[in-house]
This record gives sequence, structure tokens and C-alpha cells, in this order.
Amino acid sequence: MIKTLTSWRGIFAVCIVCFHFAMHAFDQMTYAGVTFFFMLSGFLVTYRHSEIASVKQFYWRRLKRIFPLHWIALVGMIIVDLTLMHKFHYGWDLPLHVALLQSWVPSEAVFYNYSIHSWFLSSLLFCVLVTPLLLKFFNRVGGKVAWGVALAGCGVIAVINLVASEQWHSYLYVCPATRLVDYALGMMLGATLRERIMPSSITMARATVNELVPLAVLALFIALHASGSALAERLEHSVLWWLPVSMLIVMCTILNTHEGVVGKVLTIKPLLWLGKLSFEIYILQKLVNNLFCYVVAPLFGHFGIMIYDYSFVCTLPLLLLTAWVVNRIMSRV
Repeated sequence: MIKTLTSWRGIFAVCIVCFHFAMHAFDQMTYAGVTFFFMLSGFLVTYRHSEIASVKQFYWRRLKRIFPLHWIALVGMIIVDLTLMHKFHYGWDLPLHVALLQSWVPSEAVFYNYSIHSWFLSSLLFCVLVTPLLLKFFNRVGGKVAWGVALAGCGVIAVINLVASEQWHSYLYVCPATRLVDYALGMMLGATLRERIMPSSITMARATVNELVPLAVLALFIALHASGSALAERLEHSVLWWLPVSMLIVMCTILNTHEGVVGKVLTIKPLLWLGKLSFEIYILQKLVNNLFCYVVAPLFGHFGIMIYDYSFVCTLPLLLLTAWVVNRIMSRV
């Protein structure tokens, strides 16, 4: 386990939750975080294994992780809709959400419906399903050709983002085919670093300097996006973040067990705990917020969405507790 990457999962997950609570200072960390999660998912597949011994077992482990949590969030949202928000209109797209196929439909009314953040699982599911095919292809053609294909895919996605209409540009953020490029890029990083000889020793000062480099690059790209650059905004849905996220993953991997000051901070137990709950935090955030707004908040004289923008401080502890409970239950199933 690369502890610093685990902690980054928790940091990005909380940043995404902050963004969804209308804290727009976290816009850039949210876009970078979503890209990070897709790239890290692909990275871990190839960093741990060069090939899949049993495709059936691979699918079982991944699907067992994805679907139960998704169904908990979906059923929870429907119950809240029916009992607390009095929404009784369920359309033809509900079966798509149950099967995690909603992200293939280019309509916000579909892929953001019901359990809104499950679009991520829909796209991740596609990446998981094609993983064995990608591994076979990459192993067959070799590293240089595989990197060429991956970078060509990056180029295609960049061009599409630049020329797409506003509607289609928005859809590229959730499209499974788009996110497959992030995932494949992560796979190539994992395959490359797996064969790299890691340093046997490195001074704390040098490790710290190396850790600061990807953070400086990430800060630079955040500033570029925050400046309102039209080009940066066209590439914000993944392309803009490939370089800083790649550098972050690479440096955390190379310095694993040889961390500098930044790494020492990232490996403290609270951040590692947060990282282990990142999946549940991301998927359950909307359900827990609705429960807070329509169940807990009225006990204190408030009601519903009126306090949505101000409920983060109160909701986050409830979200962390819920994520921890669900994680414990799911890990025992």
C-alpha cells in the first residue's frame, strides 16, 4: 500500500464534497480529484499485477465493491424522495441507474438523476469491464506502442474538448469513453513504475524537495484555471490535470517508505483513515446531506435546502460517521 496516495484519496474526496456544498474555492481541486480517482484506479491495477490471473475473480472483487454501495445510495435516495421530499416521479431511466448505465446517455437530466454522484461509478464500471482487454493489448504490443496509443487517446480527447459544443463539452466530464483515457493513462503509469527500481535510500531534504515539485505544478495549474483562461476552461474536465496528477502519483510511488516532510504529514493516521473512507464519502455525500437537511436540521428550527450552503460543518461529521459504518459493514460482507 502506498500510504501517501491513500491520504490523497481522502483529501480529494473532502475537496469534492466541499465543492458540492457550493464552496467554489474547491473547483480546481474537484476537477483534479475526479481525474486523480480515475487515474489511480487504473494505476493500481497494473502496479500490483502485470496480468490478471483470473478474470472472473477480478470482476467479482471489483463489482462487489461498486454495486452494493451504489444500491445503498440509490435506494436511500429513493426512500428520502418518497418519504421526505414527496417526489413520486420515476422515469424510464431508473433501470439505467440500477445497472449503472446512466453515464452513456448524454443528458444531465439522466446521468445526474437519483443518486447524483453515481455517474462516477457508471464510468468506472466501464473501465473495469474493459481492463482485461486493455491489459492483454498492452502486454502484446509492448511498452512503447502502448504509451503511444495512450498518448494518442489523450490527444484525441484534448481536441474533442476544444471543439465540442457546450452541451457535449459538459457531457465529456462524465462520459465513460472519455474517462477510459484517464484510466488507461493511469494503467500505463502503473506498468512503467512497477518495473522501475526504487531508491534504497534518500535524504529527508531531497525527498521533501521532490515532493514539493508536483505540488508546485498542481498549484500552477490551479492558478491557470482560476485565472479564467478560456483554454484552461475548455480542458478542465480532465486534460488540464493529467500532468500534475501524473506527477503526484509518480512521486508518491517513487518515495514510498522514503517520504520527506510532506509525505510524513500525509501518512498520519487521521489522513490515512480518511483515505480509506474516500469511496464511501464520495458516493454517500448527497444522501447524507439530504438526511441532515430534512431530518436533523428541522430539529433545530431549520428545514431542507434553505440551509444547504451552510450545512457543511454539521453534515461532514455525519457523513464521516456514515461512511465509516458503511465501510465496516461492507468490509465484513
